[in-house]
Amino acid sequence: METVSPASVGASTKRLKFMDSAMQRYVDEGKVAGIVTVLSRRGQVFHVGCYGMADRENAIPMQTDTIFRIWSVTKAITAVAVLMLYEEGEFVLDQDITDFIPSFKNTRVYVGMDGDQPELVDKERPITIRQLLTHSAGIPFGFSANMTYPEQAMQKYMTTLKQPGTELKELVDKFAEIPLVAQPNTLWHYGMGFELLARLVEIVSGQCYQNFLRDRIFEPLGMVDANYVLKKKDLPRMSALYRPREDGTIERCQPPEDEVYVTRNGRVPPGYWTPGGAGLDATPADLLRFAHMLYHRGTVDGVRILAPTTVELMASNHLPPALIPYRFSGAQPMYGYGHGLGVHTLTDHGLAGLPCANGEFWKDGGAGTLFWVDPRNDLVGLVMYQLHNFWIHPIYGKARAIAYQALE
Repeated sequence: METVSPASVGASTKRLKFMDSAMQRYVDEGKVAGIVTVLSRRGQVFHVGCYGMADRENAIPMQTDTIFRIWSVTKAITAVAVLMLYEEGEFVLDQDITDFIPSFKNTRVYVGMDGDQPELVDKERPITIRQLLTHSAGIPFGFSANMTYPEQAMQKYMTTLKQPGTELKELVDKFAEIPLVAQPNTLWHYGMGFELLARLVEIVSGQCYQNFLRDRIFEPLGMVDANYVLKKKDLPRMSALYRPREDGTIERCQPPEDEVYVTRNGRVPPGYWTPGGAGLDATPADLLRFAHMLYHRGTVDGVRILAPTTVELMASNHLPPALIPYRFSGAQPMYGYGHGLGVHTLTDHGLAGLPCANGEFWKDGGAGTLFWVDPRNDLVGLVMYQLHNFWIHPIYGKARAIAYQALE
């Protein structure tokens, strides 16, 4: 990864050393195996930090070509895929999803329990594409802290899935049988709606979802390792996934070859579920290409993916005031944030308690991957590690604070 001097983009080399000490401390204390941080300004990388190990047991160090599970960062990529087709006039954002996925016409809404039976009512309004992009459609998640009847039904179905063997069409049509957690556009609820969006892309484009991403986003942007499956030869570059112990240290989950789908040629086999909301693997170099495309308002190195106005639309708040502040199940409210199309977008940096400028937007993934784009400060950042659950340590917050204090 090519870099420039921090001074050439208005950053302090001396103050960037805080990043090295803070990230290395997490490794030295055994809280994570390794971390990669990348910062760029005005499209030029001025900091790359690789700390600790990608695979601690086999002494494989973190590198910029280490492959990470990016999990829910997949949602931002799916949002871009949807917006590409929106630009081509295939639909409008407030269009009813049942125009494309009719199985959701009769999906009902959960309002409570009557004894041991769920009480369900009809939808008062349609589920729209915009609601799916902003988690306001009422689609359950299956892994929430508050396990209502729809959440339990979703979890029961999701735990029966096996790979390969389930395609997006089958998955989404099954989702339609599960009640919504609330009336559409009345509650922000992190759910499985991005699977519907991936299916929408398949229906409109006529391509399998993974092929659309490959042909329209990954190959044009040079995201060479972004994929739902791993080539056998690349297995040594795959970071191990760790989980916390009660004593604050970590232990390895399954070896990558046991929990990452590996094929000889890196092709997704028929019948393989390719989620719109998770499932992708990528390197820091891949994710930086994607983030730079958004920073440059839809283009990078002469390749245009989205129009500038569409990127601005993506990064704008789309939630009505009644749904703000929103919150993840079991977490604190997201003060100072609205929700864009597939990304969180900063509307009040004071309320958020962050040094970023209003208009900053980001997406993270549950295994420990984050990118953010701050157009006003011309800053793009990545923080990538592999810990489930990643949120037990404020690594993202510390990395962002250090990044901004280094700007001059």
